[in-house]
Amino acid sequence: MSKFFPSRIRNMLRKNLSDTQTRLLLILMIPVLFIILTVGFSSYYTSKDILQQELNEPQHQMLKINMNYIDEYLVESDKIAVKLALDHNINHFLTNPSPFSYQNMREIYGKLTTLTQNSSFIKSIYIYNIVKDSFVAIPQGYSSSSANFNDAKWTNVLEEFNEKSMIVKYRELPDGARHKGSNITLFRKVNVKGETKGIIAINLNQGELFSKLRSSDDPQSNSMQYILDQNNSILHMTRNHTFDADTVQFVNEEVSKGNLTNITYNDKILLANQIKSEFTGWKYISVVSQESILAKSKTIRNVVFIVSLVALIIGGIAIFFIHSVELRPIRRLKKLFFVDDNQHYRRDLLHLENIVDDLVSDHAQLSRLIQKMKVEAKSKFLYDMYIGKLVNSSEQKEKWQTYFGEWKSDQIQLLVVSIDNYPAWKESVTANYRAVVKSGMINILTEVLSTHYEVEAVDIGKDKMMVIIQQLEEKVQLENHLKIALSNIDNILGFSVSIGLHQTGVKVQDLKNKMNEAEEALQYRLFDGYRNIYTKVPKEEDKDTKNIELMDQIVSSMTMENPMQAIENVSKLFQLIKNSRISPKLSFYFIEQVRKVIFSNANNMNPSTYYSYEEILTMNLEDIYKLFQDRISERIENIKKLNDTKRYVQCRKMIQYMNDHLGEPIGIPEIAESVQVSVSLASQWFKDEMDETIYGYFTRLRMEKAQELLTKTDKKIADIASEVGYQHENSFIRKFREYKEMTPGKYRKLNKVLEHPDENIRGGD
Repeated sequence: MSKFFPSRIRNMLRKNLSDTQTRLLLILMIPVLFIILTVGFSSYYTSKDILQQELNEPQHQMLKINMNYIDEYLVESDKIAVKLALDHNINHFLTNPSPFSYQNMREIYGKLTTLTQNSSFIKSIYIYNIVKDSFVAIPQGYSSSSANFNDAKWTNVLEEFNEKSMIVKYRELPDGARHKGSNITLFRKVNVKGETKGIIAINLNQGELFSKLRSSDDPQSNSMQYILDQNNSILHMTRNHTFDADTVQFVNEEVSKGNLTNITYNDKILLANQIKSEFTGWKYISVVSQESILAKSKTIRNVVFIVSLVALIIGGIAIFFIHSVELRPIRRLKKLFFVDDNQHYRRDLLHLENIVDDLVSDHAQLSRLIQKMKVEAKSKFLYDMYIGKLVNSSEQKEKWQTYFGEWKSDQIQLLVVSIDNYPAWKESVTANYRAVVKSGMINILTEVLSTHYEVEAVDIGKDKMMVIIQQLEEKVQLENHLKIALSNIDNILGFSVSIGLHQTGVKVQDLKNKMNEAEEALQYRLFDGYRNIYTKVPKEEDKDTKNIELMDQIVSSMTMENPMQAIENVSKLFQLIKNSRISPKLSFYFIEQVRKVIFSNANNMNPSTYYSYEEILTMNLEDIYKLFQDRISERIENIKKLNDTKRYVQCRKMIQYMNDHLGEPIGIPEIAESVQVSVSLASQWFKDEMDETIYGYFTRLRMEKAQELLTKTDKKIADIASEVGYQHENSFIRKFREYKEMTPGKYRKLNKVLEHPDENIRGGD
């Protein structure tokens, strides 16, 4: 029986395979099966790689945004700590040998109260006197000893400063301080005459500090973010049931080894990203599971595999039953135009034809998709080269060979196309159409060059496109074609562009450096204007040291406090730049310093008129000069409107209160209370708006009133002192001498001489 069965199978196979139609079906089925499997698996792994790359960039950007958000809070907290370290009252508290001063404590407590109430991210502030082992804190108040202060275990932090003046760290809180202190605290040393006298501790509100660092509320969320301190201890972690403590520990170990992709743990494939803060040294880490992202791709892969396997099985069965009714029409393909009227055959043939059409259509669609993905991968490769993300030479060569295998790797020509005066272009083109207009710009350039060059373009910024080309035929003048393209862009799209060109042959590994040289060449647009082609960077030594020193002096003295002087300084600077013809790089250095002053947030300008340094680089010297003049003029207009602001009105109320109580023994606290603000806030407002202290202004009013009484009345000096708010005559005389450099009596006598010179002369005779 065992011998008979194999022999029977062999006879069946020999009989079926001897048929031409059977062999044809087998030949057709195997390539189709191979195509389906190849497309299915290649689509899955290609989409996996691209999804990883595309997922990595948003992760990195989100981490950077969160890091910047937290660093801004910490930098602001450090600025507050610096201001406190320089405060007169706090220095008095740290250096005064007397044990306690009520007025000093009151001033410090008022300042700390104002800071904590006006800041959402500061929970409390401690000031520690190292010498006296005492504290001033908000909300606890004054404590004469660390033994009486319920949150004093942190004072040994002084040993951790080393050469640093500020540190931010996590600390454990005692039970009694949980509602007053914070686990995240910024510490800053206070040095007086080179010696450390105290420590300022700013306890940060963790809820506000880490408010932006959170994961999805969706219970199926498969991502999380957390922060490690300098000791790789977790400071904060978004809660997510998908990632337990063991998973986090495993990810930390892998990330510390430099592994960020394809981290496999408990049958999960994880993708991690890490960024480190320059300010705090904290590490921000984001982890996302790739399983859900690639679930659909896996499903497609599995379905394709199953369908292919089923098709193979059905095909095998079909071969052995080739003479059955369902396959008879295939044997009649040669008689296609002579089919009889049997509708059964007609239907089956039509059905087979539709299957073939669907397969061909699906294959064509997948081919187009792969081609599109390859174009996008090319652009990403060039962009990664431009931003310096791809630095490994072997990886560069490998990817170049993959995407540009038909190009010669050492005969590339490179150009950077930049929109002239990008801010003006941005105002003329709505945001929705900018990408379309830039695509049109590249289409025009590509159409002009493609007859003689291989062309590949990629968007590298708001105003710039990078284009690499390779010549197809000899003796072609590239600059002539580029001039035609520039003219067409201007005529068709209505705006101008300039081109930085590196004309000689470039090797793949030198692409990044030559990109930078092309951009440097483009900087000569500052002097030579728009619609030009810049081919090289002249080597200039900037020998005009005299004018450079003048420019440096102008930039150093540049301020917006006096806008009229600022206009004059800008005019002088741009005239020097124009006449001296120094290098664009140095010119833009001076221009950037002025731009930072003019567009500073402190100048209260309209955010819509803000110009970045990258936007300034697209403008010529004349347009930059006009822009700076316009913004300074805007500042002048803002100053004119200053009198209507709330702070100015409050200052006028304080002045009125001074005039109404000129003869009363009042001080700054009473004046501040008249407008219902703290002493420190009232002093700050008055100084900013009136450019004078409250005490100085009030003293001047009293002295002016005293001058009037001395010259227009015969009242006694003691009575005049009382009338202008001085209880002791000697205090009044001393202050009047400081103000007028003479005593009140001498001032009265001198004014009488000036008013009646003839009488004094006769009296002298």
